[in-house]
Amino acid sequence: MNQTIRKFGQLACFMWLCFGMASGAFAATATAAAAAAADIGMVMNVEGELSAKGADGTLRQLKTWGKVLAGDTLFTGKDSYARVKFSDGGQISLKPISQFKIEGYNFDEQDPKKDAAGFNLIKGGLRAISGAIGKRGDPDSYSVKTKTATVGIRGTKYGVLFCQGDCENMPPPADGSPLSDGTHLDVLEGTIIVKNSAGSQLLNAGQFGFVGTISTPPVIIPPERATRVDIPAKIFIDEVRGLGPGDAGGKPGEKGKQDGGKNDTPNVCPI
Repeated sequence: MNQTIRKFGQLACFMWLCFGMASGAFAATATAAAAAAADIGMVMNVEGELSAKGADGTLRQLKTWGKVLAGDTLFTGKDSYARVKFSDGGQISLKPISQFKIEGYNFDEQDPKKDAAGFNLIKGGLRAISGAIGKRGDPDSYSVKTKTATVGIRGTKYGVLFCQGDCENMPPPADGSPLSDGTHLDVLEGTIIVKNSAGSQLLNAGQFGFVGTISTPPVIIPPERATRVDIPAKIFIDEVRGLGPGDAGGKPGEKGKQDGGKNDTPNVCPI
């Protein structure tokens, strides 16, 4: 009898141990899944259609105040614009028919050494305002890549347009020449560094750059041969709250300054 009780007790302990291990593994898997789908940003404004494909392949529509997750690929529709603000304060504004993937993102306010922001402009164009990542720790912790180049920042506002036989509807450069396939860049503030396997090039405020292929070096081009991504100014005014970036001190319902500065061109983005 005592032997039977002992065996039953051993079996019960074994089953409890297995249950505990399985529960722990499930919890770890759930934690990992939650981390992989971490909320890293928010949609501040959408005009038209914006959708996201998650790291797990799930598709979802995004509206203003919708959450952007790590691993998302964002898609803007025809005649659609969208602005996303990330947890470090950085912002990305997308032009119509763009594809933008968040390949890696980590921001820990208490640990700059873990900063990381890796983006991929697969198609279309964007304007960007850099946040804390890339400013406070390793400057190379922030990058935006295309098929022909990788862009690093030093605290800046800049634009990127990637053409691959699909930029015929973009306004041509001032000299009337057609837009070449490749990566077009412009810098409004700060400095960017553009790299690929053929070389690197610094671009300062007011300069324009171009990278034709992955095997040709980045070059500075004159303004008359350049282009820039223009985003409607209304995209830079937060819907509902009515506050623009850099105007957090305003009153609810007031339209704040767009990016904290004067905009002399009412129909074009101020960054």
